[in-house]
Amino acid sequence: MGMEDAAGLKEEGNNFFKEGKYEEALSSYMKAMEVSDLKDAEKAVLYKNMAQCHLKQKSYEEAVRAASQALDLFSNDPKALYRRCQAYEQLGQIEEAYKDAAAMLKADPKNTAVKSVIERLTPVIQERAKQQNSTQSRVSQMFNIAFDPNGAVDKRIQAMNNLLVLTREEAGAKIIIQQNGIPNLRDIMDQSKNDELMQAAARVLAGLCEGNKDRAFNVYGEIGMGRFRYLMSKHSEGVATSVGHVIQNILTMVSDVETYKEEVRKFEEARKKGDNKLRPQFKLTEAAEHLIDEVFHVLIVMLESNKVSGYGRDSAMELIIKNVTRKDGLHWTRKFLDTQGIEALLLIAGAVKQHETLQITDLSKMHASVALSKIWDDTISDKERDIFKEKCSVFFKELFGDANLDSKVEAVKAISTLLQGPFEVGNMILGFEGVTQLMLALADSDVSFHQQVAVEAIVHSASKKERCTGLLADAVPILKKLFHSGDDHVKVRALVGLCKLGSYGGSDASIKPMAEGSTVSLAKACRKFLKSPNKEADLKQWGTEGLAYLSLDADVKEDLITDEEALKSLVFVAMNPTKSTVYATATVFVNLTNSYDKQELVPEMVELAKFTKQHVPEEHEKDKPDYVKKRVHKLAATGVITALVALSNTESGNSRELVSRVFLTLAVEEDLRGLIVQQGGVKVLLSLALDKNTDNGKHIAAQALAKIAITLDPNLAFPGQRIYEVVRPLLQLLHIERTGLQNFECLLALTNLSSISDSVRQHIVTDKGISMIEHYMYEEHEMIRRAATECMCNMVMNEEVAKLFEGENDRVKLWTLYCGEEDQLLVRAAAGGLAILTSSLEVCRRVIQVNHWYEIMLSLIATENQEIMHRGCYILRNLIFAEKEIAEKVLEGQLMEALMAVSILTDKNKESAAQCAKEALEKAVEYGFIKHANKSLETISE
Repeated sequence: MGMEDAAGLKEEGNNFFKEGKYEEALSSYMKAMEVSDLKDAEKAVLYKNMAQCHLKQKSYEEAVRAASQALDLFSNDPKALYRRCQAYEQLGQIEEAYKDAAAMLKADPKNTAVKSVIERLTPVIQERAKQQNSTQSRVSQMFNIAFDPNGAVDKRIQAMNNLLVLTREEAGAKIIIQQNGIPNLRDIMDQSKNDELMQAAARVLAGLCEGNKDRAFNVYGEIGMGRFRYLMSKHSEGVATSVGHVIQNILTMVSDVETYKEEVRKFEEARKKGDNKLRPQFKLTEAAEHLIDEVFHVLIVMLESNKVSGYGRDSAMELIIKNVTRKDGLHWTRKFLDTQGIEALLLIAGAVKQHETLQITDLSKMHASVALSKIWDDTISDKERDIFKEKCSVFFKELFGDANLDSKVEAVKAISTLLQGPFEVGNMILGFEGVTQLMLALADSDVSFHQQVAVEAIVHSASKKERCTGLLADAVPILKKLFHSGDDHVKVRALVGLCKLGSYGGSDASIKPMAEGSTVSLAKACRKFLKSPNKEADLKQWGTEGLAYLSLDADVKEDLITDEEALKSLVFVAMNPTKSTVYATATVFVNLTNSYDKQELVPEMVELAKFTKQHVPEEHEKDKPDYVKKRVHKLAATGVITALVALSNTESGNSRELVSRVFLTLAVEEDLRGLIVQQGGVKVLLSLALDKNTDNGKHIAAQALAKIAITLDPNLAFPGQRIYEVVRPLLQLLHIERTGLQNFECLLALTNLSSISDSVRQHIVTDKGISMIEHYMYEEHEMIRRAATECMCNMVMNEEVAKLFEGENDRVKLWTLYCGEEDQLLVRAAAGGLAILTSSLEVCRRVIQVNHWYEIMLSLIATENQEIMHRGCYILRNLIFAEKEIAEKVLEGQLMEALMAVSILTDKNKESAAQCAKEALEKAVEYGFIKHANKSLETISE
């Protein structure tokens, strides 16, 4: 590209900016920046224009960055200084804004705009200075209490909590650092024997690290990874978790990973629009890379050290899970494969409390499974996958080759954990000669613990239909025998094994792995474990897991839904969730409500499958809509919404997706939407639609919110700030990859929301909803097109949106043409929008430039639909009032006669239309198009 291309792109960007298309303007400016041999002056102009776009989009950090790049080229450029000053002010960085304003004043002393900025910022700066002094006083006061070794512990903890609050203010955090806060906090963690005080100190350190890279390096340098390791290793869950949080904040800040994630997000959005940018690269400074490497190596050592507590080991694994991957972490997967990390995780996976080789908690194996799964999923080449598999193979061969039976038991335990993570690798280990036979032999032994370990492995290995069919013949007799044993812990695991093997047909009524009625009998046994008040949590967990497998069977669903005691027990388990029960409980609710994805069977494809002798799934009679509806209402009456609220607190994205699915099924029933609102479902759905959910789960939760917003009063369904918060998740549903139903329901919901207030409409504008809504005005499906037009009819009441119609575009033309369509509801919406927009002279001028506008306007006021007639008359009134030249064109033909006819209508339902017509004709008198003494006019005005 040459210089002419750069100028053209800049001009293109300027035009986009004038039309309010800031994203497109940015894209044009960025393309112009790619032109080689650009002069510094031209680059500076582009940077300043980009800064202005970012300001309009309220992307203030980006605006600062762009303006700073312009200032790097010309340090005293007034426009760049002014735009950076505006951005700093919006970010709350008043001191920086004031510096830029002062620099502008120095460069241009006569600039009145700068003087007004200085006048506005000066009192704020003075107030900040007062607050600084006040903050210093508060910090000193809290230091005196918190670091007094002879003070009361509860007062010291309270003082620490106050310091934590102060760390959230930049001034407070600076003063804590300046007054040797870190060494003092380090001394407390070294010397205190009170866990709560140590936790409070760790929380303050975490607060200091948050949001500031320099402070994060400072904290790490003062405390050191050796001390962090020692503190995490303590036998205190609270201390281990709090110290882990400090390390997490340090890793986040020194790596700039959040900035990188934001760049990737923007890259993905740009790519969807066809912009061929290069994918952002994750880069670390030398200091950051050294720190991160040191942290990971210490964490890996902690995994296999027998001096580390179970809580410390869990905390170390959580840090690895959050930070190891390329997708959402620090890109350490490749380095992890070159350490002993995989072996250490497998060691934890196979650890048995009774053997006392490693200290573990009830959650350690789950953490190990998730970590192994994360690393396996993050491998990007056959070489990396081969390294992973080889490490696993060597580990298990050594254990199986050991003559000690305990080693074999640990190997089977590790397989069980591996099968819950990277199943493909676990399956490979199961394929080793003699492994399945060893599992069955342990299950058939007389040692209760060996039976328990083996049955768990059998349960987890039966995850694919092919493996289930292979295990049925060998495992079922042993599992049945164990089910009748006296040990409840073995009995319930054997029961779940039978449930899993008996459920691989899923919801397909034609597949029956076991004898008729066997699944219903197994479900009854599961319900006994679930209902018994004296059963341990472990047994309730396994009972729930058994139902999770069996409840795919429609007979089991109907049997369970009629057992009120079992339902109440299930709700109780859900309202008191553990990490082990969340997924199973949510799965039962999904199965009972048929909230899973069902492939639509096309009749032609079914016939083809039958002809080629392929299996065709059959729907059970009790999975028909009437049965499902009754089950949904029964669950709602039993308290499932409250249970879902409790289940939603999980960190697991897959579990949160299941919760979202059940909420959507409940929201399908219009009479249950009010109950969802009453029982706190909206708050949960907002969280599910935005955070810690799978992409599909977010869209499902957003669709449930849309259904609620369609039929309920938004003021009641989304009180206070919530009415603004719901806009962003709803807009997800307007993406072109969403289904037509999701698009349609979102548009209906936004129509209802946008009717509430201009502040809601402004939120839709700010969240870039206008271009998405307008996109669907061109949709072929008439209901979606109509819904988009109705939504925009409300949105044009916003001043910023209305101004878009005055730019050089075809918006007014489209709306005018829609007024001539056959779909009466579409015409009503388009006419309503034009009635609002024609208060602008520029819009009026554009209306009369549209081909056939005269006939379209005539059709509006000649209709029998009173709403359309009123809107048509109002548009004509606005056109006539706009200016004399337009009025002359309106009144030169049949429209004058039509207006006269409407003006004398006596039908009460058409009074408003008649009034508009009268006002239009009276204006025509002023223009002189109708003689003042005309008898017909006198008749009109009666």
